Amino acid sequence: IKNNGTKEQVNTESVYLIPHSSKPVNEYFNPKLLVGLYPTLFCYGRGAPEDQSRPVKVNLREHIRYLLSYNDRRFETNHSFIFVVFNLLQRRDACFHAQLIATKPYFRASADEIQSLKSKDIEMALDNISKKTYSSESNSALNKLLHHIKTIGGRVMGSAYSRTALRTRIHALIYNQGLPSIFLTINPADIHSPVALYFAVV
Repeated sequence: IKNNGTKEQVNTESVYLIPHSSKPVNEYFNPKLLVGLYPTLFCYGRGAPEDQSRPVKVNLREHIRYLLSYNDRRFETNHSFIFVVFNLLQRRDACFHAQLIATKPYFRASADEIQSLKSKDIEMALDNISKKTYSSESNSALNKLLHHIKTIGGRVMGSAYSRTALRTRIHALIYNQGLPSIFLTINPADIHSPVALYFAVV
């Protein structure tokens, strides 16, 4: 019972219930998604990303960047908004690059070979990877699946494969341009520097 009230008081109050559905909500071009998730952020039910009624189309990534730059910082300081929209962007990047790979002519042969995999093969491979006893020559179909996952994951921001891709790019730059040089100048305060105090005969 809210606020230590009696059952009679609860019955007289109007309670706002949010219904749930057994079907997942479409997150593509659905301006009601974030408005329904965060009614306190979109107070008037307007300004949601990917609103088709908007005369000028705004990219989802740019719109989220604009929302996070609000002066009142209500989107930035919300406990879950940043994580939800980041997850949306991650899934869209993964689906986009997976679609690009699936349209390639060489993917059809790989898809037929990947479909021959069984759940036991994947479970055994995961067990061997955790024990660091996995051999890349054991199953060619599994190697192709891992290769496609790495290719897609390398373009998804924040993933482990994207960090590996950035590390490879840094190594390539070092090989091409040489090691980076960092110039650092430290100027200690004169009253705390024993060298300056020594030369000042203090």
